[in-house]
Amino acid sequence: MPANRRSGGRPEPELPELASGVRLLDVADEERATGPLHSLVLDHLLTNGGTAVWVDAGGHAVSQSLASLAPSPRTLDRIRVARGFTAHQHYDLVRELPEQVDDDTSLVVCPAFDRFYRGTETYADEGEDLLLRALATVAGVADRHDVPVLVTRSTRDSFSEPLAAAADETIRCEQTEFGPRFVADEFETLVYPTGNGAVQTTLAFWKRVLQARVSAAGAAETPTPEVTVDGAY
Repeated sequence: MPANRRSGGRPEPELPELASGVRLLDVADEERATGPLHSLVLDHLLTNGGTAVWVDAGGHAVSQSLASLAPSPRTLDRIRVARGFTAHQHYDLVRELPEQVDDDTSLVVCPAFDRFYRGTETYADEGEDLLLRALATVAGVADRHDVPVLVTRSTRDSFSEPLAAAADETIRCEQTEFGPRFVADEFETLVYPTGNGAVQTTLAFWKRVLQARVSAAGAAETPTPEVTVDGAY
């Protein structure tokens, strides 16, 4: 997938497309995940139509932020949000997803999926059990309705590892001085438009250019000379 479209001779910023299945948006700093999350949700609705069903945790469904990004306030009318504040509330909302998702639903959003299950202490391992059961439910929704389910995790650790393991794709996002950089299976942010027709390119862009030049010149078939390292220069 190309990293940038072109319009009028100028590259336009592009976001990863959300295919059906569980898609994990992996942001190093969860506190900065709201912007990338909202951008992916709105981009998907604008390009694919339909509605989004959102099971919120940790206050990620911020209407002011969504409104500031949406080209039209009407886009927000297509997002239905349910909020949970405990592990059991969140689990009950997830369990109801099969009844909430219909033919008009094009996206399911579940940010900070692991957040509440970490504090469950009713009995040993209850939090992990609820997390796994909830994850199985959203995976079933994605498969049955052929829709993407976009999830994030509150913390990268062994507890949230099942999210990464179950994801059909991990979309990594990191903040750079030029803007957010997304990397997925078939996508990578390579060019950042800076205005007035100028662009800022990344090292990955030039690496791809050089690889293409080497391949075109036939140098790709040339054996790489061995380099011996003996601890001295």
